[in-house]
Amino acid sequence: MMVLMLLVLFFVPTWAMAQESNETKKEPSLAELARRERERRANIKKEVPVITNATLKKLKGLVSVSEAPAAPSQGETEAEAETEAETETEPEETAEKDLASRKAEFDEARMNLKNAVNRSMVLQLKINDLRNAYFREDDGTTQARIQQQLQETLQEIESNKQEVQAAREALQKLENEARKEGLQPGTIRELVGELPKEETISTSPNQ
Repeated sequence: MMVLMLLVLFFVPTWAMAQESNETKKEPSLAELARRERERRANIKKEVPVITNATLKKLKGLVSVSEAPAAPSQGETEAEAETEAETETEPEETAEKDLASRKAEFDEARMNLKNAVNRSMVLQLKINDLRNAYFREDDGTTQARIQQQLQETLQEIESNKQEVQAAREALQKLENEARKEGLQPGTIRELVGELPKEETISTSPNQ
């Protein structure tokens, strides 16, 4: 009996150790595998060097480095497209604006000339009326007054001649500038438009 008990006491610890060894050799659980994978990945990140611009500078001369141009963002691409479109249409728009500005200058010069010529016609009628009135009058005082008006009108006529000449010169100057800018003769003629005929004012008393 004593021998049997000793055998039991001997084999029980041995069997328990064998069972513990067998359990230890079992496959790890999912939680254990996940923990091991996390540790493995962490170790990989620690071991892999991070390449930075500073690292590349240190390796300059040892490694051939080429930097690819950064791709433009969508906003930059749209802005460049708008700029190119504006550049393409700018010469045409500028030409139209210049032509419109030039037309306004011609219109003003032509109107100044017409006003000056119309004034010369009015002065011609005025001086004719004064002359007729002078010769119809027998009163010396009235004739003297008419004579004074005639002198004043003659001065206005001389001033008006200078206005007509200045208006014509201004219009001619615009024509010359338009030619230098490369405008076609037909375009210049359209800009000039129809001009009034120059009227000759007679200042001779016997006419």
